[in-house]
Amino acid sequence: MTREFAGKAGLAALLSVVAIAAAPLVMGPSYEVLQPRLGPMTLIVVEVLYALFIDFPLTALYVGVLTVWLGPRRNPARSALAFVITFFALIGACIALAPVSDLLAYWALADTFPAAVAEAIQGLGSGTVALLLGGFVAFDLLLCASGGVVAALLVGRGLAGARKTDII
Repeated sequence: MTREFAGKAGLAALLSVVAIAAAPLVMGPSYEVLQPRLGPMTLIVVEVLYALFIDFPLTALYVGVLTVWLGPRRNPARSALAFVITFFALIGACIALAPVSDLLAYWALADTFPAAVAEAIQGLGSGTVALLLGGFVAFDLLLCASGGVVAALLVGRGLAGARKTDII
């Protein structure tokens, strides 16, 4: 394993853990407040809000930091997706290991997420929920890929401007 790869993986894991640890502070209360109003659609609405306000900025931050640290990314969308895959894998690990640890159960939203999934399936049917969740995952991946591209453009311009002023 190269030092660069280890650094990128470490940064992705660090940002993922921060986001996973923050999720109960944002998503738990969101589920509780929106559930009575939105019923079976709460799951999708909360996930979309989390993607917009957590996944997108974190992905942009990841690609921005990489751009400053290692230089412009050849494919910032692919860098962003590598981060998102790491993020999703760690979320999956928290969910899978939730029964063994109170902290992981808290991070996995074990008190609110399963209830939201059950209500969505009961109210909309399993086929509809599967379709909505599949659409959400596609949306989240495209959103995060675009976050990586936006970050690369913004940070790349900032770095290019800094280099020009350094010459003068």
